[in-house]
Amino acid sequence: MNYFFDQHFHVMNIEHPNLLSFFASLDTGIPDLITSGAFSPSYILTPKNRRGSLMLDRITNTLTTFDQPIGQTLALMEDDLMGKFASHEKDSPKPEKPFIRDGKMHMRNREYDKMAMCPLLMDFSSTDISKESLYYPPRKTKKILKYAEDTLAGFDWYRENHTDGLFEFYPFIGITPPAHSIEFIEELLETYVNKDHKQNSQFKQGKKKFYGIKFYPPLGYDPWPSDAKEKDKVTLIYEFCTEHDIPIMTHCDDQGFRGVSPKDAWKFTSPTTYKPVLEKYPTLRIDFAHYGWQYNPMHKNPLSVLSAVANKVPDSPWFYELVNLMHSYPNIYADFSFSGANRDFYVQLNTYIKSLEDSKAETVLERSIFGSDFNVHLLKVESYNSYYRMFEQSPFGDDEVHSFVQTNPMRFMGIVE
Repeated sequence: MNYFFDQHFHVMNIEHPNLLSFFASLDTGIPDLITSGAFSPSYILTPKNRRGSLMLDRITNTLTTFDQPIGQTLALMEDDLMGKFASHEKDSPKPEKPFIRDGKMHMRNREYDKMAMCPLLMDFSSTDISKESLYYPPRKTKKILKYAEDTLAGFDWYRENHTDGLFEFYPFIGITPPAHSIEFIEELLETYVNKDHKQNSQFKQGKKKFYGIKFYPPLGYDPWPSDAKEKDKVTLIYEFCTEHDIPIMTHCDDQGFRGVSPKDAWKFTSPTTYKPVLEKYPTLRIDFAHYGWQYNPMHKNPLSVLSAVANKVPDSPWFYELVNLMHSYPNIYADFSFSGANRDFYVQLNTYIKSLEDSKAETVLERSIFGSDFNVHLLKVESYNSYYRMFEQSPFGDDEVHSFVQTNPMRFMGIVE
């Protein structure tokens, strides 16, 4: 089967996030939110988004996708690629033809029979967020269970209602280890994760339809904790993934939903934090999402930024930490999700790769994967369709684009036809 992969996106409704956990992480108030970099001009509040009512439109457009069942959102995504919605932005890239037409997905000079869709479930299960100042004590919840069941139901709805649809699903189950006992984590893995993922068991009966593990460090996941009990939990997951060759996806930019302080979120998210993990488990398959992009100027050396701008290359330290991991370990990847909402990202990445010697350039090209980060990217772009259009117009060659959407993700996922 000839697949086109969206390796990174999210579908959820308003029940699934944990807003209590988010607000509990803001103990220091608005200054904490500001210093975190959430208001950095290159993150959400871009010069374009600050014009008129566009930011409000972006937020409303994003919330629309939370206000319906997951299956309907999946159908909406496919309908968008089929050209069923009209753009309302004058400077939005206009497609000459829909991406999905004549029963195929089209990108550049190639067509694809199916779209391999990899929804990432974030484990919003709460850790201890109790505070003496609260009148009503919040209850501890295991939100990942309801989220997983709703996602599987969404797949069934999509198949029943889009019988000719191109989407096939390869989801990743979220785990936030500090929120659970080691027994619960073991049960979660045994219940939901498909150990036979190397064969396409797309329609396997039961709940074992998850092909990978999703980590989200800002929710409290420390890749290599000092606490012995917490280390036992992550070790259990790493050993399970190593034994069954299960891929891992981890959030890797300095923004996003948080359940801990910015300082802890940054410490847990940095690619360098994974070094002791990879020293012990060097064959782990890990995709570092968002290509290690950093928006907070606090993370950047001003002189390095000036040099990066002059040379049109990335200015994020985490980007270079990540690339170093690619050169040191055989199964380290990075995806374009959300970062690709900025046209300059593709230009900078392409320029950087061209500056490398051939063998190192080849490594980076072979470890790069397309991902959209729908629906989060709607805060920066008008639609799922427009995100694809920006990727199509990137400076990469046709063969490189094909590698990003098929060859590389197939290798990362370990799927064999």
